[in-house]
Amino acid sequence: MKSLLFSTLMLFSVIASAQNASLSGRLTNTLGEVIPFATISFQKAPYTSTTSETGQYIIRDISSGSYTVIYSSPGFTTVVREVNLKAGEERILDIQLEEDIKTLDEIIITSNRRIETLDEVPSSVSVLSSAQIEKLSLTSNSVADIMNEVPGLALSTSQTSNTGQTLRGRKMLILIDGIPQSTPLRNGSRDVNTIDPNVIERIEVIKGATAIYGNGADGGIINYITKNPKASEKLESTTELSSGISLVDTDHSLSSKLSQTFSGQVGKLGYVANGSFQQTGVFRDANGEIISPSYGLGETDQYNLFGKFNYQINQDHSLEFMYNYFSSNQDTEYINQPGVYGVRPAIGVIGEDPGVAQGNRYNHNGQFTYNAFNLIGNTDFNLNLYFQNFQTIYGFSPFFSNEETGYEGGQSMIESDKKGARINFKTPYTLGSKFSGDILYGVDILNDVTSQYLVDGRLWVPEIDMSNLAPYAQLKSLYKDFVFKAGIRLENINIDIPDYRTIYIYPNGGTPQGNVAVEGGELKYDATTLNVGLRFNRWSQFKPFASFSQSFSIADLGRTLRSATENTVGNISSEAVIANNYEVGFNSYLGRTSISGAYFLSTSELGATYREVNGIFQIARQPEKVYGFELAVDTKLTDRIDLGSSLSWTEGKLDSEDNDNYDTWMNGDRIPPLKTVTYLSYNAFDKLNLRLSHVYSGRRDRFEPKADGSYTYGQGRVEDINLFNLTANYKMTNQTSLGLGVENLFNEDYYLPISQWDARPQNYIKGNGARLSLSLKVNL
Repeated sequence: MKSLLFSTLMLFSVIASAQNASLSGRLTNTLGEVIPFATISFQKAPYTSTTSETGQYIIRDISSGSYTVIYSSPGFTTVVREVNLKAGEERILDIQLEEDIKTLDEIIITSNRRIETLDEVPSSVSVLSSAQIEKLSLTSNSVADIMNEVPGLALSTSQTSNTGQTLRGRKMLILIDGIPQSTPLRNGSRDVNTIDPNVIERIEVIKGATAIYGNGADGGIINYITKNPKASEKLESTTELSSGISLVDTDHSLSSKLSQTFSGQVGKLGYVANGSFQQTGVFRDANGEIISPSYGLGETDQYNLFGKFNYQINQDHSLEFMYNYFSSNQDTEYINQPGVYGVRPAIGVIGEDPGVAQGNRYNHNGQFTYNAFNLIGNTDFNLNLYFQNFQTIYGFSPFFSNEETGYEGGQSMIESDKKGARINFKTPYTLGSKFSGDILYGVDILNDVTSQYLVDGRLWVPEIDMSNLAPYAQLKSLYKDFVFKAGIRLENINIDIPDYRTIYIYPNGGTPQGNVAVEGGELKYDATTLNVGLRFNRWSQFKPFASFSQSFSIADLGRTLRSATENTVGNISSEAVIANNYEVGFNSYLGRTSISGAYFLSTSELGATYREVNGIFQIARQPEKVYGFELAVDTKLTDRIDLGSSLSWTEGKLDSEDNDNYDTWMNGDRIPPLKTVTYLSYNAFDKLNLRLSHVYSGRRDRFEPKADGSYTYGQGRVEDINLFNLTANYKMTNQTSLGLGVENLFNEDYYLPISQWDARPQNYIKGNGARLSLSLKVNL
């Protein structure tokens, strides 16, 4: 009897399921690009869904009848459709959403390890979209230059090194799809330019101390989100040709680039692949002089290979694979001719460099991601496995000379090998009818092996082997118009250092140093970091927030080890830095104008500021206080004209005597001058876009010169700079577009900020003079 009853129930269930309908389709924007993570809901019916990363959705087991279906996504107008579904029908309904100016500030971000809008984040965030990256790339192909307009971020160095390009006066952690690019164990400051802009979908900048991705994010994180498969056909192709040249003196200044992208959707498999090659000529300043090749971006060969594949197993389960290879190496016929600080610049002159080509030899990144929605009940699961393999080579220097062994100098190189896993769960909850939210929790595992050798094989920094295990939990709670967040992360770090001998050299042919036998050992760092934030979203005219967050970082242990004078690691260990970030801010929308602002204070009991002692860089461990504010305004003057401006000001002091008296200004390699950015954009009938931008970097003069008139490293006087850039995009057909960019439109004659505060003759380098770039883009 029981088996008969069971069989009958199963039969009715199958019949009922067969009589139910389904609704599926894809959401795209007006350009045909898919819209991921959009919401589909039924009015007065319990059916909901979210589009996948490929913009697809499907809702099954819908009872027959007439429904009102709502399609919505932040940044787009909401679309409502009346749908009549018959029993057993499998309706396909593709929807196109138009951009909505009023919700452009509700940008979806993922760098907080969950998908959310800016209205859910009680901290400052800047996002550069793919359209913005494409426009800004017309005046420079350097990712560091592209981010010059981000409030709170110091101006680019326009070099391979990003020393001094701090975020709110502190070092930031650079990521590619969440994979760490920075090498905090031996910070080489070559992590910003590690990927080609053509494969970046957007850049997310999370400001203020954070531990969400582990070691090294005292100023925040910058996450390069790579392109996602979003084609609507089985095969789509994008070819881009570009070229650049100096407008001051064209001789040997021609640059060229070829980028090819293929993408497609074959059933449940989506893919995107890109290959690019770029070759640059010499760069010239406003007077036509060849800019010094030291750390230069001129005369480089750059390669990038990228691929990403995702497979939608079903509505709740998906797999993704990503790989990116980047290489940029300098092949120059010029050498550096040092300048005279404050008088004339260092320039490039014909000569033979005794070393090998400098640059980022290779940067391999790979990642596997598995997503499962509603894995256990309503709990979502995410597994992320990744690796990074990185090598960078610096220029030849007589600093590494050793007259006893015949070395006239040498070149150092940093190698870093990272392997990691992230295991994450997200469980939603409700308390009564008013409280709701979710808890994000899991564990991060990371192994980072970093070393610094010379190209000739001599050891400078031994192999530092770090293992990091960090469980964490993050609560998000929604109550009416309030968003509350609180989190905790437990850092457990073990570092193994082998026995080694410090390098034995006669620096620049001078007094011998080094050759100290150091007994290795194990270092342990444990720390608990916290964050808490509150945001209020009742009024679109004023959405305030306040937050407190902490970060954890090891202050360049490699720099300490390479100049060790003690014979055991235990005697020279460097304590970790815990940075505390306090912030208040707001976002507002007034008609066609959006305004955002923030004031921040960042403190740490231990510092990480470099100071030069007898030609050797050491880390000053005094307490630090960094503070400042940011303000940004964007408005739509007419349907075709946009105007925007931002202001960033940062300052910092050291407590030199550790007596709560912050009496010493921080160096220029940490604290940038005031920065303002203003742009005016004109759009004509979706065919032509013109954009004029102005970047102003102010004056900073906090230090007195030495008796001979020279300055200590980092304390040189910085003069103000005015730079104008012009870009133009013209859409010839639906498949073809032209781009034009002019960098330094009015040929401003200026020294880079790093050249000024660095205050050393060999690094006293000017910025680029006027340069023209042209591009042709074809979509098939």
